[in-house]
Amino acid sequence: MISLSYLNKLLKLSFFIIFLTYSITSSFAAVDIWEKNENDNEEINSEKEKKIKSPILSDEIKKIEINISEEKIKDSSKSVIGIFDPEDNNFNLDMWSASSGKEIKEVLKRIEKIKLSKAAEDLLFQVIFTNAYAPKANLSSEEFLDIKIKWLIQRKRINDLETLLKNNPEVGKNITAVKFLINEYISSTDIKSACEKINFIDRKVQNNYLDKFIIYCLINNDRNEEAQLVFDLLKERGFKDNFFENKVNFLLGVTDKTEQKILDNNLFNFYLSYITSENFDYQPSEKTDKYIWRFLSSSNLIKINDFEDESIILTYEQAASQNAFDNDEIFKIYLKMSFNFQQLINAQENYRNLPNYKSRALIYQSILLSDNVANKIDLALLLKELFIKDEILNVYSEELSNILKSISPNEIPELT
Repeated sequence: MISLSYLNKLLKLSFFIIFLTYSITSSFAAVDIWEKNENDNEEINSEKEKKIKSPILSDEIKKIEINISEEKIKDSSKSVIGIFDPEDNNFNLDMWSASSGKEIKEVLKRIEKIKLSKAAEDLLFQVIFTNAYAPKANLSSEEFLDIKIKWLIQRKRINDLETLLKNNPEVGKNITAVKFLINEYISSTDIKSACEKINFIDRKVQNNYLDKFIIYCLINNDRNEEAQLVFDLLKERGFKDNFFENKVNFLLGVTDKTEQKILDNNLFNFYLSYITSENFDYQPSEKTDKYIWRFLSSSNLIKINDFEDESIILTYEQAASQNAFDNDEIFKIYLKMSFNFQQLINAQENYRNLPNYKSRALIYQSILLSDNVANKIDLALLLKELFIKDEILNVYSEELSNILKSISPNEIPELT
């Protein structure tokens, strides 16, 4: 007897197949992920293979047959990388084998253009990350792994990426995956967690960025002798980086001074500059890496001394609109700008004579000071238009929602 939970899984799977088949493209039928069998009277010939046939909703939809065969596991020469066992979702190891790698890539590109619901994305996640062999044609195991890793990175599914690395040591050969995790944790000023990620790195991998970070983590964990040994081996391999060597010698205590230059070509060099600087002072620009923006915000290193410099404020606003800087920090900046009493009282008139960023700051402060609900709503909607004007509405969307939620429905005046 088939359990209710088992039928629920099967129904979810079927809805997902129907969704991909009819909502995205009819050509997906050529991507033969799940084998279909139209012969309803086929008998089970082997105890080692379990076949389940289930009519879904109507007779017009073809029955789906899911095969789980122990015989398929014998081929150990193929790479199998994922998170879920095939049996967990009623799949099998060869569910991609007969598919065209080219068509799979095209279908996934089309899916990227669609905003999926959470349920649909979770189903897609289960499909992509079930342990299975890569397609035999037009898609190697390495390419298939790259697709999976990029999918997780784009969605910032950090925990799932770590699970993938824990379950599949082979993934440690992928520089992109480990470097992404390290940068995520450094930018959040969680150096302890960042250093823990070096355990995922395959020791055969040679990458200067990761090698340097390994050396730093050894020093950070008071394993100086090991750090010196690894650094010496790295130099014997031909590695040369004067900036890094200067910092390592200082951190190891070989020298008592280090150059004060701030290097911002990547997050790790920026971090080394910060922790070894006597008087750290850095002003980001439109070219500043998003991870450095996040590190500055996480470390409370954002300092604006001149609120009259429009280019500086606009740089911060643009960074926030590109998700490189926390939106909340923009409104903190607005609150630090000074306006006189008359400007605030007559904000809806005075904002017209100010630069765009100051107009937004004036209207925002006026919203917070207003105790008149109708006026507060008018100002909130006006501020929305000012953000739209500079094409940075996403910076204000959440704050606008919070402002409107703070108003009781009973306080909203009726339209006349």
